[in-house]
Formats: sequence, C-alpha cells, structure tokens
Amino acid sequence: MTTQTPSVRLQLGFFKDFATVAGLLRETGARREGPRLFVIDQDMSPAQAVALVRLLEYSRRDPNNPVKVSTTPTVLPRHTPSQQQFGDLVAWWGTVDDWR
Repeated sequence: MTTQTPSVRLQLGFFKDFATVAGLLRETGARREGPRLFVIDQDMSPAQAVALVRLLEYSRRDPNNPVKVSTTPTVLPRHTPSQQQFGDLVAWWGTVDDWR
C-alpha cells in the first residue's frame, strides 16, 4: 500500500483585496501548482499555520468565500491510542468521564 503524503490544496476564486490574500497565501508557505491553485505539502511552522487560519477566516468573511480547501488523503486513518496514550490524553484534557 502506497502512503500518500498529506497535503492541503487551496483553489482561489475571485477576491477584491489582492495584497491581503496574496500576502496571507505567501505566509502559509504554499507553492503554486496551477492557475489559482496552491498546495501545502510540507510541515508548517506555527506562523504558517496561523497565516492559513487567517486566510480562511478572511475568505469566509467574503460572501463568495473565494478560497476552497481540499485535503489529501481525503479519508484520514483512524488513530486508536494505546492505553498509556489515552491516559495521557485524559490527563491533558482535564477531568472527564472515561467515555471510551
């Protein structure tokens, strides 16, 4: 089975403020893959992740929501933590009932 490298694809529609969108897009570290198509397929720094969130927030404020996002693989594998990992997650989350 071939493992597919996770990636985020950003398809840009029409937007009014080129400087804002282009600046945020550049800050994400996305690379151009085609006309109005950009891909993020490398590990992101915290600053790049923040830029991606800001770009998506900016897009959602526009009535046309011009940034469309898709991810690969589209179905992420289910992660089942070990008992130790589950205990660590519960401790990190705080006081919760054992809902497993």
